[in-house]
Amino acid sequence: MIFSLDLDQDTVRLKIIETEAATGKVKELYEASQKEFGNVFNLFKGLANAPLALEAYMTLEKLIAGGKLSPVEQDIVRLRASELNGCEYCVGAHSMTAQMKGLPGEETLRVRRGEATEPNHAALVRFTGRVLETKGFVDDEDLDAFRRAGYTDEHVAEVVTILAQKTLSNYFNHIHETPLDVPAAAEA
Repeated sequence: MIFSLDLDQDTVRLKIIETEAATGKVKELYEASQKEFGNVFNLFKGLANAPLALEAYMTLEKLIAGGKLSPVEQDIVRLRASELNGCEYCVGAHSMTAQMKGLPGEETLRVRRGEATEPNHAALVRFTGRVLETKGFVDDEDLDAFRRAGYTDEHVAEVVTILAQKTLSNYFNHIHETPLDVPAAAEA
């Protein structure tokens, strides 16, 4: 369920580029968002202040979707990163999308707490947390544990790519205080 909000420019920290006001590259990106997601999210309306930021986010989204991590695994990384980064907007968005992709609601809460029921998902959650906690300076034991769970060096690079995308959106949402147009996530 996506919420539609009419945003008052006086109540947001950064300008919102509404769909009716979009021109040029932003209009193209909004049309692509509408086609892909059926909506232009408030995150996108804020990122559109710099068309390159919106395009970077959306391009990463497409590239990540074509990677080796499954859609659920991608959202596991997004959820854990967004929880650790304290991004209410992205935690809500990825709790919703992870459940749409088949991750049960209780499992999304576990992932946010740094846990998972399935062993390979637990390894993915732990590795994602370690990358963020160490700012990428993971030790050999972290890599070995991730590999023992069946992941490869390609997966390592994909996790880092997703973390780059989440850093972009999480930090932007903190600055912008992006109004929720997705369901708020349950307390973890």
